[in-house]
Amino acid sequence: MPGLTINISWEYFLGIMAALILGAWYTNGRFTAIETSIQWLKDTINNLKTASDNASIPAYSSRSPVRLNATGESWLQESGLKEYIGTHKKDLTNICEEKRESNPYEVQEHIFKMFDTMVLEQTFENKLKKFAFEKGTTLNVLRRVGAIYFRDLCLSEFGMKQEDIDKNDPEKGSGAKK
Repeated sequence: MPGLTINISWEYFLGIMAALILGAWYTNGRFTAIETSIQWLKDTINNLKTASDNASIPAYSSRSPVRLNATGESWLQESGLKEYIGTHKKDLTNICEEKRESNPYEVQEHIFKMFDTMVLEQTFENKLKKFAFEKGTTLNVLRRVGAIYFRDLCLSEFGMKQEDIDKNDPEKGSGAKK
């Protein structure tokens, strides 16, 4: 059976390679733009999941501004989150320093996102996972418990009031500085 042989000159070969490279570069930029434009969707889904997880055994209120209830306060202490945050307070506060001149709503949003994505020391994360399993909750809820506690620490340090969070919430009609 004879094979198919295609002969092309080096100029055509370079042209084809250039077109492939250009196409790959162009589509990579497009995919990055798509990923960036749907980040809000990822954040919304994560917030809904965390709220759903909190519904089974509530650790914090569902009304804004969210506050820890007795269960949340207990979990904060028993899980070791309060001690962990206390130990790392300076580093965590430095990460939030950029929001000092903003408003309470932006501080809260920044801290919630920070705690949602924060990489914890493996031994501590394993301890939190075990605690979450024993209490019938999720790691997302425990992270939010820690975030609410740390938000209150930051607001106090920045001279802001928890009650003012809703005054700057864009969903409530007032525009937050961006």
